[in-house]
Amino acid sequence: MIALSGCASVTRKAQVSPSERARMYVQIANAALVEGDVTGSLENLMKAESEDPKYPETYHTRALAFIVRKEPNEALREARRAVQLNPDYPEGNNTLGKLLMDAGRYKEAETHLKRAGYNNLYRDSFKPLTSLGIIYYRKGEYKSAMSHLDRAINSAPQFACIAYYYRGHLQLRESRVREAVSDYDRATRSLCANFGDAHYALGIAYVQSRQYDLARKKFLEVQQRFPDTELSERAIGQLRYLP
Repeated sequence: MIALSGCASVTRKAQVSPSERARMYVQIANAALVEGDVTGSLENLMKAESEDPKYPETYHTRALAFIVRKEPNEALREARRAVQLNPDYPEGNNTLGKLLMDAGRYKEAETHLKRAGYNNLYRDSFKPLTSLGIIYYRKGEYKSAMSHLDRAINSAPQFACIAYYYRGHLQLRESRVREAVSDYDRATRSLCANFGDAHYALGIAYVQSRQYDLARKKFLEVQQRFPDTELSERAIGQLRYLP
């Protein structure tokens, strides 16, 4: 009886839920987006949505795809839908906040950026914190700008290129030229090496600190590193007026 019952038993395959299938399609869509295949990404996102229309990551990845396609209105719609489905979704709030910031809708952007930036479990909190710093800088709220840029840098100093850059602006504004040089320099190192605006700003800071030889070297570097660009032309213009 024991042997017969053992033979009769059938191992059932684990059932994959619609949410799990949606997650799988979103992962494929993300991989396609990394490879530059926007169409393939959108195709897999359609499949994900058909499996589970309430899976917020689907709409967030679709927002990223529309950003790549330079369709901000569509990206904004999808990011908003992701956050509507999960109001505490940090990636969704960050993307939605950044899109709103780029559209000049600062007050609305702040709400979503704070929700992401103040989330202690969000590994990329430096991104929304940097965006908040930029918003306050543009609004002339310099104390708040400095506070958020400091938090972004402390959170992820190796990735905080833009935060260092804007903090450099604040340092220059307060005539702390040495500190500005330090921040602009950090905005050009390692992973930030191709941040052209930071290289140019560092050259300007060298000029203001009367380090003309360093300024000359930096503007020549900008010209060589970023040829045939407006940045290169501006660097050439600066070289003409150096003593």
